[in-house]
Amino acid sequence: MTNDELRSLVAALSIAQAQTDIKLNKLADLYGGIADNQGSVAEEFFFNSLNANPVIGGIKYDRVTPNLIVGNKGKQSEFDMVLVNGNSVALIEVKHKAHLSSLDQLEMQIKRYRESFPEHANYKLYGGIAGLSVPDETVKEAHKRGLFVLKQQGNVFAVDAEAMRAF
Repeated sequence: MTNDELRSLVAALSIAQAQTDIKLNKLADLYGGIADNQGSVAEEFFFNSLNANPVIGGIKYDRVTPNLIVGNKGKQSEFDMVLVNGNSVALIEVKHKAHLSSLDQLEMQIKRYRESFPEHANYKLYGGIAGLSVPDETVKEAHKRGLFVLKQQGNVFAVDAEAMRAF
């Protein structure tokens, strides 16, 4: 193979690699979008359910706050869902599918919450994992760690028929 043929082959391979990189980036963006959508579906489901009935473990909460972000840029903490009453806080990490690693993430969030809200120092702080799918091993481990678990059950849905009319 001559030097010119080798240069031509290298150039062709470089172009092919660039095209492959573009396709992979598009796939990564698509996959990230799907994952974000699945997470949003789970968060909306649990927010709507808890907002309608803010009771966990027999404790009634006065306020349900989704996506609570605190701190300055670079040192921000985001809490998927926070329920508060006069003496208790329930901190919930929401996942489409909750894994064992989600429990570690939740425990870090509990620590960050204590640091971020010193005004709740005397409040009882409960932690829970919520998922549209929660494997049995994750449930068992959550129980071992003293955490509660929220799972989707049955065909629960809300009907909004405010604008309904016959055609």
